Amino acid sequence: MTVLAVLLLAAVLPARAQQVPHPLAALTGGEVQTALRLLRSAGYADDETRFPDMRLEEAPKADILKWRPGDPFTRKVRVTMRRDARTFDAIVDLTAGKVLSHRQLPGVQPSIMQHEFDRARALTKASPRWQAAMRRRNLTDFSKIGCTPLPPGRFPDSPTQQRRILMVICYDNTRAISRYTGQPIEGVVALVDIDGERVVNVIDRDVVVPPAQSVERAAGKPPQYRAPLKPVLNLSPEGRNFQIERGWLIRWQGWSFQLRIERQIGPVISLVKLRQNGIDRLMAYQLSLSEMFVPYMDTDPTWSFRTFMDAGEYGIGYLASSLAAGKDCPLQSAFITVGIPGDRGTLFAVKRAVCVFERATGDPLWRHRDPATKRIASRPDIELVVRMITTVGNYDYALDWVFRLDGSIKARVGALGYLAVKTVTDVKPESPVLGGETSYGTLVAPGVLGVYHDHQFSFRLDLDVDGQANSLVREEIVPKRLPETAQRRSIWTLRSTTIAREGPVREGKRPTMWRVINPNRVTSRGYYPGIQILPGQQAPSVLSPDDPAQGRAAFSAEKMWVSRYKPDERRAAGDFANQSEPGQGLPEFVGDGESVENKDLVIWYSAGFHHVTRTEDWPIMPGMWLEFTLRPFNMLDKNPAADLAPDFQQRQ
Repeated sequence: MTVLAVLLLAAVLPARAQQVPHPLAALTGGEVQTALRLLRSAGYADDETRFPDMRLEEAPKADILKWRPGDPFTRKVRVTMRRDARTFDAIVDLTAGKVLSHRQLPGVQPSIMQHEFDRARALTKASPRWQAAMRRRNLTDFSKIGCTPLPPGRFPDSPTQQRRILMVICYDNTRAISRYTGQPIEGVVALVDIDGERVVNVIDRDVVVPPAQSVERAAGKPPQYRAPLKPVLNLSPEGRNFQIERGWLIRWQGWSFQLRIERQIGPVISLVKLRQNGIDRLMAYQLSLSEMFVPYMDTDPTWSFRTFMDAGEYGIGYLASSLAAGKDCPLQSAFITVGIPGDRGTLFAVKRAVCVFERATGDPLWRHRDPATKRIASRPDIELVVRMITTVGNYDYALDWVFRLDGSIKARVGALGYLAVKTVTDVKPESPVLGGETSYGTLVAPGVLGVYHDHQFSFRLDLDVDGQANSLVREEIVPKRLPETAQRRSIWTLRSTTIAREGPVREGKRPTMWRVINPNRVTSRGYYPGIQILPGQQAPSVLSPDDPAQGRAAFSAEKMWVSRYKPDERRAAGDFANQSEPGQGLPEFVGDGESVENKDLVIWYSAGFHHVTRTEDWPIMPGMWLEFTLRPFNMLDKNPAADLAPDFQQRQ
C-alpha cells in the first residue's frame, strides 16, 4: 500500500480501528471524531460550536524519550473552541475517553475561520455605507468587486479592539492590473464585527483614480511565453533511498525523524536522530516554525493596520497548498496527503500537501585530487528535503527541512507569490518626500505601488544534544597580539562564554559563533558534543518598541533568544496572536530569567528580510529564499559522509 493510501485510510477509519503507531504521530480522523464526541457528551460543544484549532497535546518529554515500539502510550488533544462570542480551551484524553479540562479564555481571539471570512465579505457588500463608497468611485456592479477580509492587528486607540473584527479591503476585478489581482480600491476599508454580525464602520477617504496605463493585461489573458526549455530533471531511476513508515517516521542514510503537520504552525519535526557506530544520537527533540510577522510600511489608516501574524491569525498548516509534481517538487517525490482539523471539528484532506524527495545539488560533498597520482576522490552532494508550501493571501511560503549527508540540517523558507500593491496616481516615481505616494514603496508599474514590508520568521529549536541537559555557548573570534620576537604579529583564538540566563542573546563585538553543547558527556576525542547554529540572512525588526505591532511581535527585534524548556511555550508570539496584547510569547517566557546553563533549553532563531520592493518583483515574484544551518560540531568522531561509496548503485 502506498504512503498516500495509508494516510487517506487513517483519515477515515473509526478511532478504535486505528492503531496510532507513535505517541507523536499526527491526529487521525478517528481521534478527532472521538474528541468531538466526548466534548458533545460533556455538554461543552454543539452544532453551533466552531473549532479554530485542534492539536496533539504531547505526552511529557521524559515519557516520549523512554518510549519504545510496543509500549502503551496516552493520546490527548488540545481543542480551542468558539461559541456565543466566547473562546474556550479544552484537553481531551482520548485514551481514557474523557474531558480532562475545560475553561473559558476571556478576551482571547483565536485564529480566523473560513466561515468568518465568507460572512465578512457578505456583510461588507450588503452595507449601505460601503455601497455608497463604491458609487463615489463610479463602481456600481458589486458582483465584479472582490473583497478580502484581513485581521485588524491591535491598537490601543481603537474603539473596537475588544470585538472580533475583520478589516475588509476590495478590488475592482473589471480592471485587472495583472493576471493575479484586480485593481485595489484605495481609501475604503470596512470594519466588520463578526460576532455582532454587522459592519461597525467604513473608512472612506479620498478617491484615488488610477492612471489608464495601470492595466497590464486583461484578466486571465496569458502572456507571450518564450520557447519551452528542454527538460532539466532530478530523477531517481533506481528508486528511493528513504523510507516513510506508518506514523510518518522517515529514515534516510542514518537519519530518522518523526513528521506531523499542525494547523497553526505547519510541519513539526520531532526526535531527530543520526546513527553513528550503530547508535542513534539524539540531535533535536523538536524543530518547527513558530510564528511569522509581516508588517507593511505605510502610514495611511487603510494600510497601517496591516501587521500580519500569519501563523496565529490564519494558520500555516490550515492554508497548506497542494503541490505540483515536477514544478513545486521533483517528479520522483513522495507526496503525502494531510488531514487538517477544520472549523467544524472534522479533518479535511489536503492532497499532496507535503513532498519528500532526494536531490543532487550538483556540488561535490567532499573532494580531493592527489597531485602525485592525479587521482580524484569525490562524492556527489545528495540531500533529503521535506517540503510544504502554504498560501497566505498574496504570498506563498515554501517551508523546507533539509537533511544532509554531512550530518547537518538546513531550515529554508522561500517567499513566493505576488506583491500586495497599492493604487496610486503616479506613473513615474517622485522624489521620496515623507508623505508622498512613493515614500513607502516602489512603483512597480504605472499607478501600482509595491509597499515596503518585512518578513520575520521565528523558529523554535529544541536541540537536545545527546540528552536534555544542554548549554548555549557563545564563541568570539579574538585577535591576539604576538611579541616582537615572533615571526607573525597577530593571530586569532576563541573566547567562549556560556549563556547563563533566559532572554535575547546577542553577538559580541567580534565575529561570533553559537553552539549548543552537552557539558555532561565527552566524545572519544575529548570534546563536549555540540550543534553549531550557522546563521543565514537575518534582519531584525527596526520598528520602535512602543509600536503596538512591534510589541505583539517582540521576538522579531532580536536575532536569537534562549528559554528554559516548558511544554506549553511553543509559539513566539503566544498561543493566540490574533488581536493579541503586546508582550505575549517570548517576553513572557523569559521574563523570570531562569537559568539555562546545563538545563533543558530551547533556541528561538529569527530569520527575515526587509522587503524593499523592486520592479523585478512584478507581476509575479521570483522566490526569495532564507536559510540557516544546524551542524554537528565535535559531536561525531569523523565526517559521517567519509564512507560514502564512490559510485551510485548499479541496476542488477
